[in-house]
Amino acid sequence: MIVVRSLGSGSSGNAIVVDAGAAAIMVDCGVNPRALGQGLRAMGRRLTDLSAVLLTHEHTDHVRSLSHVVANNVPIVATRGTARATMLPLAAWKPIRNLAPVTIDGIEVTSLSVSHDAAEPCGYHLRHQGSAVTILTDLGVGHESLHSYLAGSDLIVLEANHDVAMLQGGPYPAHLKRRVSSRQGHLSNADCGAMLTDALPRDGRARTIWLAHLSTTNNRPGLAEAAVSTALQAAGLVLPVLALPRYDHHVAWSSVGCSTPPAAQLGFNFEAVLKPGERGLSFGERKSGTD
Repeated sequence: MIVVRSLGSGSSGNAIVVDAGAAAIMVDCGVNPRALGQGLRAMGRRLTDLSAVLLTHEHTDHVRSLSHVVANNVPIVATRGTARATMLPLAAWKPIRNLAPVTIDGIEVTSLSVSHDAAEPCGYHLRHQGSAVTILTDLGVGHESLHSYLAGSDLIVLEANHDVAMLQGGPYPAHLKRRVSSRQGHLSNADCGAMLTDALPRDGRARTIWLAHLSTTNNRPGLAEAAVSTALQAAGLVLPVLALPRYDHHVAWSSVGCSTPPAAQLGFNFEAVLKPGERGLSFGERKSGTD
């Protein structure tokens, strides 16, 4: 059985834990160390139990606790661009390439390139013994290359950042409105609904949708849920839709169709992508994501 728990979602901090019994993987570590510890304890885990932390990109709301994670010797999986942008120490970095699956303690992980204003941003598709989860939290456009991964997932975590009317009529300055709504910014509620209806087949599969990275200024949970649910229903898709809370770590999903994970853990299966002589650096300042 896979258990997935959100530890935080939004510009205040993002982190999701995928627990498959023999392995536990965290996607992003943008919440503060205290919240990270509380969320893991709610799953019966500690930070040092994690097989790896996967980074989507370098914005602060996704890497706030990165130095704390590295200090606890948890491997960090990231694209080359994200590793450079975070000045990730080489000893902690496990590189990953777009669409090149790697296996982490029995969980197959695929990096999915996305459009966002970061060095080399990505989302992730995680598969374990027949169950699959796709996590796409920051992207300005729902590219068709992502559709097959959404279609093959039991749990989909997808950004529904803003309501277009709220953003355009809201307090943000013009340059920030352009940035949020650009192809390197964030998906709106309507964009999220359209991406799901384009990607998901009408096959009766019992999928669950989590809406991520909601703006506190330009969105509301009920508004996002209604917009996406309405779009899905109009396309003949009746699926549970939940807007993730900003801070709460009690939201969890489980897949009960999996067989028992093997007792013996497998090691990392990574192909090295470092160039000769390339070195890791110390942690530096990281750009903060907006909304």
